[in-house]
Amino acid sequence: MFRVALVLGLLCVMGVPAFAQHDPGVRGGIQNTAGFLQQHGIQIPHPPVISNNPTTGATIEDNELASFVEGINRAGQLESTCDACADVPDGLPVNNLGELDPFFPQFHTNSNGLGARHNADQCFVCHAQPVLGGSGGFIVPNPGDAHPLPAENPQFRLIPHRFGKQNVVPVFEEQFGPIREVRFKRNPDGTRDGGVHQLWVVTGIRTDPTIPNCAIKQPDFAAEFAKGNLSFRIPLQMLGLGLIESIQDAEILAHHNATAAQRAHFGITGHPNRSGNDGTITRFGWKAQNKSVTVFAGEAYNVEMGITNEVFPTATEENPACNGPEKPEPNDVVRTADSDNPPGGPPNQSFFNPLHILPDWLQFQMLMRFTDAPQPDPHPSASAQRGRQVFSQIGCDLCHTPTMQTAPSMNSAVLENRPVNLFSDIMVHHMGPGLADDIIQGQAGPDEFRSVPLWGVGQRLFFLHDGRTSDLLVAILAHASAASKDFPASEANEVIEEFQGLPVHDKQAVLDFLRSL
Repeated sequence: MFRVALVLGLLCVMGVPAFAQHDPGVRGGIQNTAGFLQQHGIQIPHPPVISNNPTTGATIEDNELASFVEGINRAGQLESTCDACADVPDGLPVNNLGELDPFFPQFHTNSNGLGARHNADQCFVCHAQPVLGGSGGFIVPNPGDAHPLPAENPQFRLIPHRFGKQNVVPVFEEQFGPIREVRFKRNPDGTRDGGVHQLWVVTGIRTDPTIPNCAIKQPDFAAEFAKGNLSFRIPLQMLGLGLIESIQDAEILAHHNATAAQRAHFGITGHPNRSGNDGTITRFGWKAQNKSVTVFAGEAYNVEMGITNEVFPTATEENPACNGPEKPEPNDVVRTADSDNPPGGPPNQSFFNPLHILPDWLQFQMLMRFTDAPQPDPHPSASAQRGRQVFSQIGCDLCHTPTMQTAPSMNSAVLENRPVNLFSDIMVHHMGPGLADDIIQGQAGPDEFRSVPLWGVGQRLFFLHDGRTSDLLVAILAHASAASKDFPASEANEVIEEFQGLPVHDKQAVLDFLRSL
C-alpha cells in the first residue's frame, strides 16, 4: 500500500512541471471558418494592405493599392481546367450575384488553368487563417450550400472531390488536421527525390467535356507512407512577405555577425541558403529555398495548382488526355490582346483594363508584396511582457531575430527604410533527427530549416514544418534533439535546456508572449 501511495505521489510531483504551464491557445480563436461566417452575414477579412511607413510617413500609392486589390480578386478565383469550364467570363470578379467580391470563398470557376495534378484549386483555400493570406486553416466543405457544414481541412473533402473528382484521401489528411503537401524522400532506386508529388488528379471531373478519357491515377501514397518515404509541409502565411523581401543581405548578415559570440556560447551556428545563380540569400519557404515572392508565386501556381506560367512553363502532368486539346502551355501568361474581351465571350466595348495585363500568378505576387505584416496583440498581458524578456534571456532571439530594417531606398516608398518585426534571422539551422525531413533544397541540408518568422504565431493553428502539433509548448520542446548516426544534434538544444530550467511562471510567460505575436 505504501509503495502504491509513493508511486502515485511521485507521479503527482513529476506531473507539476509537465502540466503547470500550457499553450493559451489561438489568440482570438479560429477566426476564419471561410464560408460559414460569410453565409451568416459576417464578413471574412481580406489581407491587410501595408500601412503607413512609420519611418517616412509614406502611404501606399493608388496604383499599388489597385494592384493589391486585383491580386485579391485573382487569388480568390476558383480554377477550372478549360476555357469552356468557367461559368463566368474570364477576368471578371465573381460572387453569387456576379458582382465584385474580394472576400472568400467564391463558388464559381473563373480562371482556366488548373493542372491535371494539383494540391489546391484556389490560392486562399490554403491561406485562410486568421485572414486571407494567412496560414492553413479550416474551410466549409460545401460552400454555397444552404446548410453549410462545420469548417474542416479542405484537403479532406472539398478539394479532392470538387466537381466529381474521384480521388482517394490519404490517411495523413485528417478532417480537422493540418493541410499537408507531400514530398517523396527517395526514388524507387534509392536516389534522392525531394520533389512535391501532387495529391489530386482531375480524373472523373464532370465540368470538363474535353478530357472524357482522362484516367491518370494518384501516386500510391499509402505504400510510400508505410515505407516512411513521405515528408510533409504545411502552408506558411503570406503576410508581410514584401517586407521580408525588402531586407538587404547586408542587414541579414550584420545581425548574424553581431551575435556570433552569444551563439557560440549556445552552440548555435546557422548559415544562409543562397541562390545558385547569383549567390544572394534566399529567404522564403521552410528551407529558405525561394529567392523572391515572384519566384514563390510562379512556383505556387505550377506546383500547387498545376498552372503553367512564364516562370514555370512546363506542366507537371503532360498527359494529353487530361489536359484537353486546346489548353495553351504555358497557360497563365502576360495578356497581350488588344481588347478586354474574354476568349470566345461576348464583345466588351470598354477600354482595355491595364490591371488585366498581368497574369494571375504575377498579380498574386503584387498581393503578397503589399500585404501587411501580422499585427501583435496591442495590449499584451503582464505575463506576455515578462515573456518577451525571458525569450531574449534564454537565447531564443539568437535565431528568431526580433527586428530588421528594409533597404533605405526602394521603388515603393511604403516598403523602404522601415522596421520589420519578423522574429527570424532568415538563416537555416540544424534541427537534429527529431525534426529532420531528409530533404535537401539548395544549401539547406536534410535536417536544416529556416528560422520561421514568429510574427503571427499567436493565431496559427498548427506548428512545425509537418504540422505535427497544434500545441505551442510541444512545438518548442520538439526543437531539442540529440545527435544520431545520420544527423547532428539540434542547434537549439542548449536554448531548450535553458527553457526547461525556467520556473513554471517564466515558461508560461514565454508561451503567453508567443501567443501575443
